[in-house]
Amino acid sequence: MTLFLRGVILIIVGLKFLYGFLKVSFALSLGLLVFTFFLLFRNTMLSHWPDKTSPAFYRLAYEEIGFTTRDGVKLRGWLLGKGSRLPTVILCHGLGTNKSDLISLANSIYEAGFNVFLFDFRGHGESRNRITSFGYLEQRDLEGAIEYIFKRQDLENKNLGVFGLSMGGAVAVMMAARDPRIKAVVSDSTYQDLYSSMVHHAKVFYSLPKFPFNIFLRLAYILRFGYDPKKISPQEAISQISPRPILIINGEKDKQVPAENAYALFNKANTPKELWVVPQAGHGEGYYRHFEQYQSRIIEFFQKNL
Repeated sequence: MTLFLRGVILIIVGLKFLYGFLKVSFALSLGLLVFTFFLLFRNTMLSHWPDKTSPAFYRLAYEEIGFTTRDGVKLRGWLLGKGSRLPTVILCHGLGTNKSDLISLANSIYEAGFNVFLFDFRGHGESRNRITSFGYLEQRDLEGAIEYIFKRQDLENKNLGVFGLSMGGAVAVMMAARDPRIKAVVSDSTYQDLYSSMVHHAKVFYSLPKFPFNIFLRLAYILRFGYDPKKISPQEAISQISPRPILIINGEKDKQVPAENAYALFNKANTPKELWVVPQAGHGEGYYRHFEQYQSRIIEFFQKNL
C-alpha cells in the first residue's frame, strides 16, 4: 500500500470518527438543553400558596385591592391606609411566597406612620397567572402597583418608598432605576444579576456544575421568555437610583444569595447608600434574627427619606 493511499484511508477514518463524535456531542448537547429547559420550566410554574394570615390578624383596617398590569395580568393586594397625607411604602415579596409573608413588617411600618401597600406578584398568592420569571416580568407588576397608588386621589402624599425581599428586591432596584416616582429603596437578599443567580441556584439545589449548564440555562431562559437573563441585572441598574437613597441588606450566612451580591450592589450604587450585612442570618432571615433592629432600621430609613 502506497503512502498516498494510507494517507487517504487515515483521512477517511478520521472524518468518520469526527462525524461520529460530532453526532454524539450534538445529541448530548441537545439532551442537556432539553433537560435544562424542562428544569427551568418546572421552576417557573408555581403553585398558588394561600395567605398565611391577613391584616385582620393585627386588627388593621385595610382594603382588598385589584389592579391590572400593562400586559393584562390581574393582581391582588392589600392597602393599609393610615392617612391621605402620609407617604406610602410598597412591599414586594420573594419568589414562591406571597404578600402575607410581609404582613408583620407591614404592620410595623404602618404603625410608624405610613400607608402600606402589599401585593402578590404574578403567579403568586391571589394574583393571576402561574408563571414567574424571577424578576423580569415582575417589574411590570411593581409598575402596576405604582400606577395604582398614583391614581388614588385620596392618597395626596405621593412620596413613595419600596421595600423588596429577594426577587422582590431585584424588582425594586431595577424599577427604581427607571422610575423617579420611587423616592427611597430598601433591598434585602437581592441577587446582583439573574444569570449568575440561576447558575448558583442550579449548583446549590441540583448539584449541577457551572459548565456546561451556565450555557444551557441562559439558552433555556431565552427560549422561555425571549430575553437574555444577563440583561436582568440590579447591579447594572443600581447606579441610576442616585440621588435617591438605597439601603442594601443581606444575611451574612445566606447560601442562596451570598453576601458577595450585596457588596457588589453597594459598590455599584452611588450615594446616598447604606449597607447592612446581618450577622449569622441566612436568606431573608434578618427580620427574624434581629427583629427590633431590623424593623427600626427600615422605619428610620423611610422616615428620614420620605
